[in-house]
Amino acid sequence: MYSTIVVPLDNSELAEQALAHAVEIARRFEAHVELLTVVPSSLEATIESGAAGEAWDPRTLAAQEYLEAVSGRLAAEGISVSTTVRRGDVAEEIIEHADHCDLIVMSTHGRSGLGRWVYGSIADRTLRHAGVPILLVRSSE
Repeated sequence: MYSTIVVPLDNSELAEQALAHAVEIARRFEAHVELLTVVPSSLEATIESGAAGEAWDPRTLAAQEYLEAVSGRLAAEGISVSTTVRRGDVAEEIIEHADHCDLIVMSTHGRSGLGRWVYGSIADRTLRHAGVPILLVRSSE
C-alpha cells in the first residue's frame, strides 16, 4: 500500500516524534522513507546567495548535515532512507515534494486560537492541499 513515505523535519525533537510512526509503517510495508527539510526562503537570503549560490547557504548546509545524521540512524535500523533539502514556503514545498509519494507522516505542534492565527499551521495547510494521505502525529513536550 505504501512504497514511499515522506517525513518533513525541522531539526526539532517535536518534529522527530513522527519518525517512530514512519519507521513502523516503513517496516510493515517495506517502504522507502524520504526525510525532507524545507529551508524557508527570504529576500535577504536570496540576495546574499543568488540562484547559483543557494547550495552554499549556511541554513541549507546545516539542514543537509542534520538530515544526514537522522538518515544514518534510520539506515542503521535497516530502513531504506534518502534525504532532500528544499527552499521556499514550507507547506508548499512539502505538498509539491510529496506528489510522487504515497504518504506524508508529520508532527503537528497542535497550536490553536491566537497561536495558530499568528503562526499559521504548516500541518493544516499541508493537510488541506496535499494530494496524498497524511498521518499527523500530535507532538508532546
